[in-house]
Amino acid sequence: MAVHYPDVNDEVYRLHFLKQDRLQSRRVVRVVMWALPLLAFLDFYLLVMSDAFWTISAVRILIFAYSWWLLKKLSTIHDLATLTRQVALWSGAVLLMQLMNDVMLPTSYFGHYLFAAWMCMIYFIAIPIPVGALRPAMLLFLVLSFFSLALKVKDNLPYILSVAVMLLTSAYTGNVIGAYLHRYRKKILSAEMEIERQAITDPVTGVVNRREFIRVGSNEIQRHGRLGKNLSVLILDLDHLKQISENYGRHASDIVLIEVTKRIKRATRDYDCLARFGTEEFCVLLPDASAEVAARIAARARETVIALPIPFSGKELRVTASVGVATMLDGDSAETILKRAEEALNKSKPVFKQQLSSSQMNQENAFI
Repeated sequence: MAVHYPDVNDEVYRLHFLKQDRLQSRRVVRVVMWALPLLAFLDFYLLVMSDAFWTISAVRILIFAYSWWLLKKLSTIHDLATLTRQVALWSGAVLLMQLMNDVMLPTSYFGHYLFAAWMCMIYFIAIPIPVGALRPAMLLFLVLSFFSLALKVKDNLPYILSVAVMLLTSAYTGNVIGAYLHRYRKKILSAEMEIERQAITDPVTGVVNRREFIRVGSNEIQRHGRLGKNLSVLILDLDHLKQISENYGRHASDIVLIEVTKRIKRATRDYDCLARFGTEEFCVLLPDASAEVAARIAARARETVIALPIPFSGKELRVTASVGVATMLDGDSAETILKRAEEALNKSKPVFKQQLSSSQMNQENAFI
């Protein structure tokens, strides 16, 4: 059975492959640059010391210098628009050089058209920028090639048609293959990102899971330790979620978890990291939060979670929760700060239970 993943957008796709495409662009430029001396030798063999030879040689020297400059430039490019523009301009210059070569070489020599056909195909395949950015230069090259060909060998229609068909089919083939390669890379990236997302995401609530929370927490602890900033961790435990599942089914407990997730998000800050840490536990990483700030956020989160019952199949499920908070100390790791937060959570449970009124405890749908 085929599995379909949501496609990433073009910007994410190109940013992901930016470094790889930059390296590929450098390879292409380097290959063309070092091929120029060989082509110059062929020019000399065919044109000897004619004016045409000196003209095309001057153009090749300019393209060589341009390629040398671009090689240096590409190592400093870090945005998509600049990479696309620079590579597209350079490729257009290379096509212009090939067009001049086709015009100036003798009619009796057919090899340069074979080389032009190869360029038309490899153009879309080897140059790692969007095919749409390459098409204008190629279309202009084809139009000018047909025009110059008609003037150069106007009395030989089979020759003109053969070259025209060869260039057109090569350009079309390269365009199709290049577009397919981009789609294929995009599909592979989409699948990889979706698999990665599923690996770090809790399937019920949509927030990150325990493993990803530990990874993010370890990185944030190191960063805050270097900067000398505060960091706290909040653990919220839902009381007797298992009983809700036994009485009303697993779907009911899933509804509770989803709603609790929404409420915790409303009670915390946009840049806090929320994770489902266990069956009934949620963890929140609180960057730049002192013990006092973390205590206020914890109280607000708990009050938001228990404030209103959760509707399910015409019933109201009233949930309760306990909260524990720990603030980072020198030498802390993700495991040690979480351990202190769990200890604070266990100490807080009797206190929170005593705060419940007897009327709440006797309600049919209350779970304490």
